[in-house]
Amino acid sequence: MNMGLNAQEVLRTVEVKIGEIEAVKELGFRSAYHTRLKINNVCSELSIFDWWNGYLSLAQLKDMKKFLKEAIKLGYTGYVCFKVGATGCANGMWAHKKESETGYSPDGECLYKSFTPSYNYWRVKTAEGNWIPSNDEYDSVKTIKQLEDLLK
Repeated sequence: MNMGLNAQEVLRTVEVKIGEIEAVKELGFRSAYHTRLKINNVCSELSIFDWWNGYLSLAQLKDMKKFLKEAIKLGYTGYVCFKVGATGCANGMWAHKKESETGYSPDGECLYKSFTPSYNYWRVKTAEGNWIPSNDEYDSVKTIKQLEDLLK
């Protein structure tokens, strides 16, 4: 039984939300009120389980879209979730190969990307439960090319 949102479901919703904000901007609205989403109103449909900020920006939605597209491309099509952080706070985007049976992250392989404007890196959890790169080098994979090379 699937109890969480998978990568494709969340990607569709992210794309809709991006389209809504871009349509509002085309109408001439530029205020933050019109060009961002109150996280409390969209957390369930975007699989956001925790957040530090009150709002989700267009740039953050585009970062989520980029992450989800890469996750799907690499086979991480199962359960996804997000913790919207701020500089210096816990944050992240996770995509699993398995669907959730509990509404929480399943065991097994997982793709992670940081989710804050102040730093950017990727990590992968193997089927054995190990994270690569190692904890000592956790923030060393900064580009999609580096990530894809790591997974080869």
